[in-house]
Amino acid sequence: MRPSGREIIEGLQAARMQYAPLTIASIDRNSGREGDRGFDAVIEFRVENGPSFRALAEVVSPATPKAVSQFCARIKDSLSESGNSTTVPLIVAPYVSPRPADLLTEAGVSWLDLSGNMVIRVADRVYIERTGRPNRFPDTAPIKKIFQGTASLVARALLLEPTGFALVSQIVESIERRGGAIALSTVSKVLRSLEEELFVAKSRGAISVSAPRQLLDRLAEGYAASRSGARMTTHHFAVEEPETTLARLCSELGSTYIFCGFYAAQLKGLAAGGRIAMYVSDMNRFREAAESLGSAVCPDEEFGNLSVIETRSRLPWFNAETRDGGRVVDDLQLYLEMTIDTPRGPKIADVLRPRILREDRDG
Repeated sequence: MRPSGREIIEGLQAARMQYAPLTIASIDRNSGREGDRGFDAVIEFRVENGPSFRALAEVVSPATPKAVSQFCARIKDSLSESGNSTTVPLIVAPYVSPRPADLLTEAGVSWLDLSGNMVIRVADRVYIERTGRPNRFPDTAPIKKIFQGTASLVARALLLEPTGFALVSQIVESIERRGGAIALSTVSKVLRSLEEELFVAKSRGAISVSAPRQLLDRLAEGYAASRSGARMTTHHFAVEEPETTLARLCSELGSTYIFCGFYAAQLKGLAAGGRIAMYVSDMNRFREAAESLGSAVCPDEEFGNLSVIETRSRLPWFNAETRDGGRVVDDLQLYLEMTIDTPRGPKIADVLRPRILREDRDG
């Protein structure tokens, strides 16, 4: 459960010794001194065998990039207006993840969290950094995994439409037009999270991606995490005369298959090889189709050149393409697959990345 501001300050008071060599001498939650108003607490720190200093602390919960950016601006403006050059601006949170930590570093704002991490700077007198401790307060928001499953369709749709959308309903329509399905309420919740993470901005009547590279990276992380726990079964078959046999097989399968992996890369002119891979949504239908072709498609778990991956997920079919008469995963899905298909896959992902981001190789 996410702690409240009061609970965060109380937690800081209770764990004041966990930040050694930094110690908390006092926490004043009701300071009325000029220049201190508007902050959650004034904290007096001491460094073991070193100097003492005073910090104006702001509680941020959760410490999203958007919240951190807003508070950094407010803290620095307040100190500038008061003419206070000796007091350290400090953000206190349950947990500060790497991206907001980077934003704080750029802004020159010190921070510490209740999970035991901190970066403290006091001019040229003090520098203490301790990071890497795990989050003791995982988020309990309704949409936790915005880069996995159906929720990830929002990020995918935004990357596919770099000019953005005027309305949330247009995102739903775009997803449905590309073969996906998602509720309007889910899109709204995901968008709120993406805004908090500074991946999406709303300006001039448009909802668009503000950090496409970082958004693509997070999609890749989400994909890797989802695949690690996915329940998918792979079957292998030997296919004779693949060019003609696959055309007949695909005709029998209709919309229940889609080519993926290195074979999809081959169809897009990005790879070469003799292996074939496809997702199917109905393994029974695949077996019936294979049996109808007789000896042209036979089970062969040891040497088969066709890998058939049964999955209930509809994500591979989102924004499907057609190449050489076959259904093929789009560039974004293929990119995600290649990022985890080591050792060769990342090289193909490197080629796909600028294509997805619509940037030159040198951009």
